[in-house]
Amino acid sequence: MAKRKNSSKEIEKRKKLKQEEQDKLLSTGLFNQKQQIDQDNDEDDEEEQEQEQVNDNDWENEEQDYELTPRNVPKTVVEGLPIKTSDGKIERVVREIVKEEEPLEEEPVEEPPIEEEPVEEEDEDSHLSPLERLNKIKEEIAELASKLMEDPEENISCLTRLRKMSESKNIITCQLSIMALIPVFKSLAPSYRIRPLTDTEKREKVGRDIIRLRNFEQGLLSNYIQYITHLSNLARTSYSNSINNSKTTSHQVKLGSIATKAACELCLSSLRYFNNRAELFAIIIKRLNRKPSHEDDLKIFTKCLRVLETLLKDDEENGDISFDITRILIKSIKDKKFRIDESVLNIFLSLKILEDFNPFDTNDRPQKPKLKKKDRVHISKKERKARKERKEIEEELQKAQHAITVEEREKFQAQILKSLLTLYLEILKSGSSSTPNDATLLTASVLEGLSRFGQMANFDLLGDFLEVLREIMNDIIEDHNEEGGQYDGKQLRTILLCIVTSFSLVLNHQSNGRLPMAIDLSKFVSNLYLILADLSLDCDLEFSHKSLRLLDPLSISEQQEKPSVNVSTKSELLLRCLDFIFFRSKNGSPFRANSFIKRLYMLLLQSPEKTSMASLKFVGKLLSRYDESLKYLWNTDEIISEGTYILGIEQQDLEVELERCNSGAATLWENVLLDKHYCPVIRDGSRSLLKNSKPNDKR
Repeated sequence: MAKRKNSSKEIEKRKKLKQEEQDKLLSTGLFNQKQQIDQDNDEDDEEEQEQEQVNDNDWENEEQDYELTPRNVPKTVVEGLPIKTSDGKIERVVREIVKEEEPLEEEPVEEPPIEEEPVEEEDEDSHLSPLERLNKIKEEIAELASKLMEDPEENISCLTRLRKMSESKNIITCQLSIMALIPVFKSLAPSYRIRPLTDTEKREKVGRDIIRLRNFEQGLLSNYIQYITHLSNLARTSYSNSINNSKTTSHQVKLGSIATKAACELCLSSLRYFNNRAELFAIIIKRLNRKPSHEDDLKIFTKCLRVLETLLKDDEENGDISFDITRILIKSIKDKKFRIDESVLNIFLSLKILEDFNPFDTNDRPQKPKLKKKDRVHISKKERKARKERKEIEEELQKAQHAITVEEREKFQAQILKSLLTLYLEILKSGSSSTPNDATLLTASVLEGLSRFGQMANFDLLGDFLEVLREIMNDIIEDHNEEGGQYDGKQLRTILLCIVTSFSLVLNHQSNGRLPMAIDLSKFVSNLYLILADLSLDCDLEFSHKSLRLLDPLSISEQQEKPSVNVSTKSELLLRCLDFIFFRSKNGSPFRANSFIKRLYMLLLQSPEKTSMASLKFVGKLLSRYDESLKYLWNTDEIISEGTYILGIEQQDLEVELERCNSGAATLWENVLLDKHYCPVIRDGSRSLLKNSKPNDKR
């Protein structure tokens, strides 16, 4: 308060002093002089302002004159082709191109829509060389991709821009954008499905971070779906289906190949667990038709086969991917009415999910006993609601972790097996008709699949399969009897597969106790005995698709003919058939063993080394099982049979039958030739069998 009083007193003193000074000026007349001086100063200021205004007017006039002066237009010098004059001199030709400047008052134009981008690029980049245009497109794509990698949630619009560039009419822009989106989606997309938001979740108030994440996920999913749709549209065009279409250009064929390769890359990544994987698998399966003859299409065809086989082999634990591929592929095969290559049907042989499946497993899992009402623990309504919420959360976590329960896995296995066996049966029925069709070419592939998965078939399909298999064998044998000659490799393989499949189907049901009746398979045994002689003369008895060999110089075809099914060799199938007949079923007998041993010794003289060794081991197993009933084949001193052995293969138009060959009168004179065999293992094996067959050796 004291400071405020002191300051107010000082102010009053200053006012008094100022008043006294003015009074003194009035008395002396100096006040009028000062007023006059102030007036003179004001007049000087007005003159200066007028002078400045004049100068301003002069500057504006001078600027207007500058604007009226002609401008120097920039010129571009372009060197043309040199000219040779009449004197023989070469002169340079240089011409100037006047580049018009854009008006300064023009406002920046908004970016045009993506669909019209190629037209705008041509107008804007008309002065650029093709290499400069390419570099500019690459720089733009690289900049968009780098922004997405740095902060995808903030720069999700760059993904939309890059995806629209992949739909451009410019072939270079479209091609580079499609390939650039592959690593972008690989890095951005999670390895789980993004489920759509419910109406309740959309109405909820959430934080800014959650809104940002949701916008990113929805933008990613929307662009991915449109990208897959665009790839599907492009992949429909190939060289094979564009031959008779004049409207299809080479650029469209090239984009179709690129789109299919992009789909293959996405399938082998974690995007196989992302949304719309069925549409992604469909892109690859649509390219699997008849084997193309064009080199580029053949490479893509083979790549698609390998991708699907890899997916089926890797899906051993879950089964959901195998179920999707099987469902789409079977539907495609039926839509094409079996007009496919057999390699497409062999894709099912890569199913790992069915290796540990046993549909006849009666050991049900122990179920929890149902509690009586009096033994139940009372739970409040609030607790039941909390349990239900926790259960829903656990299910979502299982889906995110690709966790599939045992029940779901068995359900996938059952559905895959049912659809696959139904397809096999339809192909066999269609191929066994009187008129040859496309399904006939798939018979060997179907039989190989049945030999692997047919043992899981239920009893309802067993009779249908056996009937079809018997018809296929009879048709081959009847055609051969009419034409004569020797069975070729495909016919022999088909018959062997029919025999193996039929025995595996019946024996599986017998072992599980689900066969209420006895099934006669003697016809299959007789057919195996019938083809043994021709089988020994087959040059490809031990060859598989992996064997390296030269082309037959006498063959008409320029390409080497590989086995129809690339799994088992004919030698392996033969040993499986013999094992089924004599050691795993009740079809074996000493009489049949005599006949087969005689035929096998005939096969030993012509068959390759490994097949001969395996046949000798099998004869040794038969000798140890039937013992005294077979020893007279090596020694006829004790047993003398009536009649003669009917060889059959040297007599024309004579059907060789197992029951009428009179094998009791046969002798194994082939031991004399086997004793001089070039292979020491075969030579020692035949000597050992001869030694063990003597009655004096058994002591």
